[in-house]
Amino acid sequence: MNNKEDRNQDTEKQEHQDEYHFLKEVIKEKPVDKRKIIKVAVGITAGAILFGVVSAFVFAKALPMFEPEEQDAKVTIPEETPTPTQVAETPTVQPDDASGEVSDGADTPGEESESGITLEDYTGIYQQVLDVAKTPESSIVTVQGITNDVDWMNNSYENEKQVSGFLAADNGSEYFVLTEYRAVDQVDRILVTFSDGTSVDAHFQKQDQGTGLAVLKIPREDVSSDTRKVITVAELGSSAVISRGEPVLALGSPAGYSGSISYGMVTSVKNMRSTVDNEYHILTTDILGDSEGSGVLVNLDGAIVGVIVQSFSMENTKNVVTALPISELKDLIEKLSNNENLIYLGVWGQDIGSDLSQKTGIPKGVYVSSVDEDSPAMAAGIQNGDVIVKIKDNSVETLLQLRKEIDRCKADQKISVTAMRKGAEGYVEIVFDVTVGAL
Repeated sequence: MNNKEDRNQDTEKQEHQDEYHFLKEVIKEKPVDKRKIIKVAVGITAGAILFGVVSAFVFAKALPMFEPEEQDAKVTIPEETPTPTQVAETPTVQPDDASGEVSDGADTPGEESESGITLEDYTGIYQQVLDVAKTPESSIVTVQGITNDVDWMNNSYENEKQVSGFLAADNGSEYFVLTEYRAVDQVDRILVTFSDGTSVDAHFQKQDQGTGLAVLKIPREDVSSDTRKVITVAELGSSAVISRGEPVLALGSPAGYSGSISYGMVTSVKNMRSTVDNEYHILTTDILGDSEGSGVLVNLDGAIVGVIVQSFSMENTKNVVTALPISELKDLIEKLSNNENLIYLGVWGQDIGSDLSQKTGIPKGVYVSSVDEDSPAMAAGIQNGDVIVKIKDNSVETLLQLRKEIDRCKADQKISVTAMRKGAEGYVEIVFDVTVGAL
């Protein structure tokens, strides 16, 4: 046992001695490898050169992006070419033919060109057009509907809607302005600006829901004497004689801004648009317009023949000026100016003529396409699909005839309306007792 312990002790001593001898060893530095150092230095130098070349290339490409533009690159507007009346130019003398006669190389002012029309002729034509517009322009006004409001910071501000209109009547004590109701609907103030630039407050008189037109009134005493000398009541012409190709002027704000004049021609007069209890012909022109445009159409005699109402434009004609014929509006203007009742039945319809009746089997008359809610027609029981053929004892075949018969009635008057309604065995006649309303 003791021998074993002695051997263990001898082994431990031997290990300690080995450890001691290891710690006593001297670590010598490794000799410097000069070749390796040279290789590393060459690699670093080559990398630096390559980096410099790439940087120089990138800088050269990017430098123009940061350099200011050259100061001498100015915009130059060409000067206008002087006209013959401004500067007398030296003529170029050239022989015309073998006779030896010469010409000055340019047409003599006023002399006809090959087309037969000179520039002076064109200038004269457009000047005549402007002259035609002078008188009706004095009746054109700008209507502003102003609404006072407060923002979320409790700051007051004004909203403004603006359209054109015209002086439609003068009863000796008041001026009456026809305009579009959309500009004066629920506003706090209505301001009318005349052709001389002066402005006065106007008062709402009455509107027509079918056309969207309204009449405003202005006391004459509110208009200065100087302005009264300048402004005129518009001359209302006849649209019944207007045909395709007739030249017209668009005054007011046909393109959406006031004080403009556009010239063109009527391209269509036969299209129709229905309104409640009525329908109107549409005057379509080739004059470029805006969906918010307004104003009037004037013939070459200076008379108003149409009132621009872009809401009546067809889907494919919204970029041209569209108007309602003045002849179909005269009675309405009179009623609105006099604040008279507008008799109301409440049906939207379509004319069924002989040809359409034969093709479809629908009786001739006014086909009811829809009925206004809470209208006299709905209260009496008239429905979609009915065909109105008689008002009281008078036959009606068109919406225009229906409108005339209704206009002969008085507010709250009870009338009989005869209609044809389709049943299981065909159309049957029904008589409705209708108490017409007033708007």
